[in-house]
Amino acid sequence: MLDPRRLCNRLSVAPLCLLIAVLTGCKVDSVNPISSLDSTQPDTAIYGVWRYQDKDELSYIHIGPEFSLTDATGPGNRRTRIVVVDHKRNGLTDEAYVAFSSRVGKQRYLNVVQAEGATTVGYLFVRYTLVDRNTLRFATMDEDALEAAIRAGRIKGTNRGEGSSSQTVITAESPEIEGFLATDGGKLFASPFVVRRVQAR
Repeated sequence: MLDPRRLCNRLSVAPLCLLIAVLTGCKVDSVNPISSLDSTQPDTAIYGVWRYQDKDELSYIHIGPEFSLTDATGPGNRRTRIVVVDHKRNGLTDEAYVAFSSRVGKQRYLNVVQAEGATTVGYLFVRYTLVDRNTLRFATMDEDALEAAIRAGRIKGTNRGEGSSSQTVITAESPEIEGFLATDGGKLFASPFVVRRVQAR
Protein backbone atom coordinates (compact mmCIF):
# COMPACT_ATOMS: atom_id res chain seq x y z
CA MET A 1 0.00 0.00 0.00
CA LEU A 2 1.36 3.41 -0.94
CA ASP A 3 2.13 5.62 2.06
CA PRO A 4 -0.89 7.98 2.22
CA ARG A 5 1.42 10.92 2.88
CA ARG A 6 3.20 10.45 -0.44
CA LEU A 7 -0.02 9.59 -2.27
CA CYS A 8 -1.70 12.79 -1.15
CA ASN A 9 1.36 14.85 -2.04
CA ARG A 10 1.22 13.44 -5.59
CA LEU A 11 -2.46 14.22 -5.90
CA SER A 12 -1.99 17.75 -4.49
CA VAL A 13 -5.01 17.41 -2.22
CA ALA A 14 -5.99 19.95 0.40
CA PRO A 15 -3.81 19.88 3.56
CA LEU A 16 -6.62 18.74 5.85
CA CYS A 17 -7.34 15.82 3.51
CA LEU A 18 -3.65 14.98 3.72
CA LEU A 19 -3.78 14.95 7.51
CA ILE A 20 -6.88 12.74 7.57
CA ALA A 21 -5.42 10.36 4.99
CA VAL A 22 -2.24 10.01 7.03
CA LEU A 23 -4.11 9.48 10.29
CA THR A 24 -6.39 6.82 8.82
CA GLY A 25 -3.67 5.11 6.80
CA CYS A 26 -2.06 3.21 9.73
CA LYS A 27 1.08 5.32 9.23
CA VAL A 28 3.33 6.01 12.19
CA ASP A 29 6.15 8.53 12.48
CA SER A 30 7.61 6.91 15.59
CA VAL A 31 7.24 3.86 17.79
CA ASN A 32 7.65 6.15 20.82
CA PRO A 33 6.00 9.48 21.68
CA ILE A 34 7.87 12.76 21.99
CA SER A 35 7.28 12.67 25.73
CA SER A 36 5.48 10.23 28.01
CA LEU A 37 1.77 10.51 28.68
CA ASP A 38 2.48 10.75 32.41
CA SER A 39 4.52 13.93 31.92
CA THR A 40 2.02 15.74 29.71
CA GLN A 41 -0.59 18.36 30.48
CA PRO A 42 -3.59 18.85 28.17
CA ASP A 43 -3.38 22.02 26.09
CA THR A 44 -6.80 23.43 26.89
CA ALA A 45 -6.08 26.52 24.78
CA ILE A 46 -6.93 24.50 21.66
CA TYR A 47 -10.17 23.07 23.04
CA GLY A 48 -13.25 24.07 21.07
CA VAL A 49 -14.71 23.80 17.59
CA TRP A 50 -12.61 24.86 14.60
CA ARG A 51 -13.58 25.43 10.98
CA TYR A 52 -11.58 24.64 7.85
CA GLN A 53 -12.65 25.64 4.34
CA ASP A 54 -10.79 25.27 1.07
CA LYS A 55 -12.72 25.64 -2.18
CA ASP A 56 -15.42 22.94 -2.00
CA GLU A 57 -14.10 21.42 1.22
CA LEU A 58 -15.74 22.28 4.55
CA SER A 59 -14.75 20.59 7.80
CA TYR A 60 -15.31 21.13 11.50
CA ILE A 61 -12.70 19.94 13.99
CA HIS A 62 -13.88 19.30 17.55
CA ILE A 63 -11.06 19.23 20.14
CA GLY A 64 -11.57 18.47 23.81
CA PRO A 65 -10.80 16.09 26.66
CA GLU A 66 -11.22 12.39 26.09
CA PHE A 67 -14.47 11.15 27.59
CA SER A 68 -14.23 9.95 31.16
CA LEU A 69 -16.83 8.51 33.53
CA THR A 70 -15.36 10.85 36.12
CA ASP A 71 -14.55 14.54 35.60
CA ALA A 72 -13.15 14.86 32.07
CA THR A 73 -11.24 18.00 33.05
CA GLY A 74 -9.57 16.35 36.06
CA PRO A 75 -5.80 15.79 36.32
CA GLY A 76 -6.13 12.09 35.53
CA ASN A 77 -7.40 12.70 32.03
CA ARG A 78 -4.37 13.75 30.01
CA ARG A 79 -5.49 12.66 26.55
CA THR A 80 -7.26 14.80 23.96
CA ARG A 81 -10.01 13.64 21.62
CA ILE A 82 -10.16 15.08 18.10
CA VAL A 83 -13.24 14.57 15.93
CA VAL A 84 -13.19 15.75 12.31
CA VAL A 85 -16.56 16.14 10.59
CA ASP A 86 -16.39 16.61 6.81
CA HIS A 87 -19.29 18.19 4.96
CA LYS A 88 -19.27 16.68 1.49
CA ARG A 89 -21.64 16.90 -1.43
CA ASN A 90 -22.87 13.37 -0.87
CA GLY A 91 -23.15 13.65 2.92
CA LEU A 92 -21.25 13.83 6.18
CA THR A 93 -18.27 11.76 7.26
CA ASP A 94 -16.47 11.77 10.59
CA GLU A 95 -13.20 10.48 11.97
CA ALA A 96 -12.09 10.42 15.61
CA TYR A 97 -8.57 10.34 17.05
CA VAL A 98 -6.89 10.37 20.46
CA ALA A 99 -3.72 12.35 21.13
CA PHE A 100 -1.70 13.98 23.89
CA SER A 101 0.44 17.10 23.92
CA SER A 102 4.20 17.59 24.07
CA ARG A 103 6.29 20.75 24.13
CA VAL A 104 9.85 21.11 22.90
CA GLY A 105 11.01 24.60 23.80
CA LYS A 106 8.25 26.91 22.64
CA GLN A 107 6.99 24.51 19.96
CA ARG A 108 3.88 22.43 20.56
CA TYR A 109 3.17 18.96 19.20
CA LEU A 110 0.42 16.38 19.29
CA ASN A 111 1.28 12.70 19.65
CA VAL A 112 -1.60 11.10 17.75
CA VAL A 113 -2.06 7.51 18.88
CA GLN A 114 -2.14 4.90 16.12
CA ALA A 115 -3.56 1.57 17.22
CA GLU A 116 -4.47 -1.83 15.90
CA GLY A 117 -7.38 -2.93 18.02
CA ALA A 118 -6.46 -2.22 21.63
CA THR A 119 -2.70 -2.23 20.92
CA THR A 120 -0.81 1.03 20.34
CA VAL A 121 1.57 0.54 17.41
CA GLY A 122 3.06 4.04 17.27
CA TYR A 123 2.46 7.74 17.03
CA LEU A 124 2.02 10.40 14.40
CA PHE A 125 3.55 13.78 15.19
CA VAL A 126 1.55 16.89 14.33
CA ARG A 127 3.10 20.28 14.99
CA TYR A 128 0.69 23.06 15.85
CA THR A 129 0.82 26.77 16.57
CA LEU A 130 -1.85 28.85 18.23
CA VAL A 131 -1.36 31.95 16.10
CA ASP A 132 -3.89 33.83 18.19
CA ARG A 133 -6.87 32.79 20.29
CA ASN A 134 -8.99 32.10 17.21
CA THR A 135 -6.40 30.85 14.69
CA LEU A 136 -4.71 27.44 14.84
CA ARG A 137 -2.10 26.13 12.39
CA PHE A 138 -1.23 22.44 11.94
CA ALA A 139 1.58 20.75 10.00
CA THR A 140 2.45 17.08 9.44
CA MET A 141 5.87 15.50 9.22
CA ASP A 142 7.44 15.37 5.77
CA GLU A 143 8.31 11.77 4.90
CA ASP A 144 11.29 12.64 2.69
CA ALA A 145 12.81 15.00 5.27
CA LEU A 146 12.49 12.35 7.97
CA GLU A 147 14.04 9.70 5.75
CA ALA A 148 16.99 11.99 4.98
CA ALA A 149 17.53 12.71 8.69
CA ILE A 150 17.59 8.98 9.52
CA ARG A 151 20.01 8.25 6.66
CA ALA A 152 22.29 11.03 7.92
CA GLY A 153 22.29 9.54 11.42
CA ARG A 154 20.60 12.52 13.09
CA ILE A 155 17.96 10.25 14.64
CA LYS A 156 17.58 6.48 15.01
CA GLY A 157 15.04 4.96 12.65
CA THR A 158 14.28 2.31 10.10
CA ASN A 159 12.44 1.68 6.87
CA ARG A 160 9.61 -0.83 6.99
CA GLY A 161 8.34 -2.58 3.90
CA GLU A 162 9.63 -2.27 0.36
CA GLY A 163 9.07 -0.04 -2.63
CA SER A 164 5.94 2.12 -2.59
CA SER A 165 4.73 0.44 0.61
CA SER A 166 7.81 1.40 2.63
CA GLN A 167 7.48 3.58 5.69
CA THR A 168 10.13 5.55 7.55
CA VAL A 169 9.78 5.18 11.32
CA ILE A 170 11.70 6.72 14.22
CA THR A 171 12.86 4.07 16.70
CA ALA A 172 14.68 6.37 19.14
CA GLU A 173 13.56 6.82 22.74
CA SER A 174 11.54 9.88 23.77
CA PRO A 175 14.46 11.98 25.16
CA GLU A 176 16.34 11.51 21.87
CA ILE A 177 13.25 12.53 19.91
CA GLU A 178 12.92 15.70 21.98
CA GLY A 179 16.53 16.61 21.27
CA PHE A 180 16.10 15.86 17.59
CA LEU A 181 13.03 18.06 17.29
CA ALA A 182 14.77 20.85 19.20
CA THR A 183 17.43 21.05 16.48
CA ASP A 184 15.65 19.75 13.36
CA GLY A 185 11.96 20.34 14.04
CA GLY A 186 11.74 23.38 11.82
CA LYS A 187 12.91 21.37 8.78
CA LEU A 188 10.67 18.34 9.22
CA PHE A 189 7.11 19.57 8.97
CA ALA A 190 5.28 20.52 5.79
CA SER A 191 1.80 21.08 4.31
CA PRO A 192 0.61 23.52 6.99
CA PHE A 193 -3.04 24.48 7.10
CA VAL A 194 -5.01 26.94 9.20
CA VAL A 195 -8.32 26.50 11.00
CA ARG A 196 -10.47 29.21 12.59
CA ARG A 197 -12.33 28.97 15.86
CA VAL A 198 -16.12 28.79 15.62
CA GLN A 199 -17.46 31.55 17.81
CA ALA A 200 -20.24 30.77 20.27
CA ARG A 201 -23.54 32.44 19.41
